[in-house]
Amino acid sequence: MNKKILYIHQGSHPVHGAFASVITSNYVNAGNTYFQMFLRLFNSIKDINYDIAFLEGGMCLPYAYIKKLFNPRMKIILLNADNFFYILPRSNWIKFNIMIFFLSYVDNIIAISAMNKIEASKYFAGDIKVVNSFGVNNYFHNNPHLNSNKLLFIGSHRLDKRYDLLIKAVELLNNEKFKFELYLVGSCCDNIDVDFPWLHKEGFQKNIKYYFEKCSMYIHPSDFDPCPVTIFEAMSAGILTLITKCTGQSDIFSKNNLGCLILEDNDPEIIAEKINEIYQKPFSWKKKISRQCVNTSKKYSQKNQTEKFSAIFKKICQDYSD
Repeated sequence: MNKKILYIHQGSHPVHGAFASVITSNYVNAGNTYFQMFLRLFNSIKDINYDIAFLEGGMCLPYAYIKKLFNPRMKIILLNADNFFYILPRSNWIKFNIMIFFLSYVDNIIAISAMNKIEASKYFAGDIKVVNSFGVNNYFHNNPHLNSNKLLFIGSHRLDKRYDLLIKAVELLNNEKFKFELYLVGSCCDNIDVDFPWLHKEGFQKNIKYYFEKCSMYIHPSDFDPCPVTIFEAMSAGILTLITKCTGQSDIFSKNNLGCLILEDNDPEIIAEKINEIYQKPFSWKKKISRQCVNTSKKYSQKNQTEKFSAIFKKICQDYSD
């Protein structure tokens, strides 16, 4: 693959960086805030002699667009690993049309999940390939306490992750005389202003193995989440991992006999019912599903996923040459 490739990112995610590392060593940060992005647009006119720009997400499009203005032959490949196409129709008229304009310069898309591919196909008529993410920190030798009353969520402060609905679900359960405890890890804790004796706002933690050992269930009640690595990491630890249909791994769960862990909705009552349903299952059932979670997570290793990404990327480049 004799192409000069530039990876444009916004403070690269470990998974996206791993993908980029197998195709190029040329990286540039397009900025993390609107102000940074604006200032760095002026740098985009430097070193324009690239054949391909590989973008970490939709917010890198303006930077790539400027480069393409000065080098029209450059191809743009977008890694759709964020919620860009989910928020697009929810944006105001001006932002929507600006992003559609930038999107018109994209040549190919590689989506991080089948769900993201569906969303992207609503606005992009070209070919879209899929390469799922992988667990960055795996815990395959973990021994989870599958009968524990302790529940876990790990994530950043983002409204569409809907950990607020999970708190309400556990509140409903405990109002019915259950004694569940909920552990929240990450910046999701920053804006939670409710307090309960059973709610543990742990914040950022370097060592999450402690939580995977003591908790029986990991619950991810998102409105939309492309393919979060925490899902694979929780599965690798063998804890029972509940996700919504609007989480990127939902098709993986369905294909690997884990459909019983998919939430039909993230309404607090439905979440509460599913938690209770799983909690009441016999230990033998929990052990079987736990092993299936671990085995499924192993399929989505860094080696497997970067090799798949590399093959798809090379095929796209070959098509450009034909």
